[in-house]
Amino acid sequence: MQILKNLYLAMNINTKLLSLNPFAEALRVCRYKQETVCQIIAYSTFNEKRDVMDFKKVSQRAIFFRKKVSVNDLATLLTVILSADKVEEFVHYFGLDADRKLKAQINHIKGEGHSVTFGGKSIYGLLIDFACQRYGWTMDYVLWSISYVNLSLLLADAITTVYLSDDERKKLGRGDGEVINADDPANRDLVRRMISE
Repeated sequence: MQILKNLYLAMNINTKLLSLNPFAEALRVCRYKQETVCQIIAYSTFNEKRDVMDFKKVSQRAIFFRKKVSVNDLATLLTVILSADKVEEFVHYFGLDADRKLKAQINHIKGEGHSVTFGGKSIYGLLIDFACQRYGWTMDYVLWSISYVNLSLLLADAITTVYLSDDERKKLGRGDGEVINADDPANRDLVRRMISE
């Protein structure tokens, strides 16, 4: 991803057109930035670190794509590569986006105290460091053996427990912490209403 980042920028993709008609924009880019597109496809079709770091091997594959593959087929491959990152779709499907909002609210409420947090501004602090610490993996293993989608979903769905005071729970809108005895027959209707809501 880090290697491809500069190549993506060099394509000068029109994101508005890409969202309206991905194939048409990919076709336009393949016509005017064919060399860059072929490099992206070459990098994207290797799985091993040794291959990605072998510039000669990547260059040979890029030349092969430029000489042997039609512009239409390059556009198809580029469209597949650009649409491969489905993290946000998974996050929405599993309802993890709601968790993100809740975490942001809690961080805001907890942030009113006396703590200061640094870091987490890049993929290194936010994702790689998290995976290394949490699972005891090496940085090399995280970078080359786990897909970005899987790492992102691990982070998005990581179990996190935050303890809130009664005042913090009220600020969050989570009630005053009142406990209802569900075993008491007098509370049966109240419990049913709570479940149905």
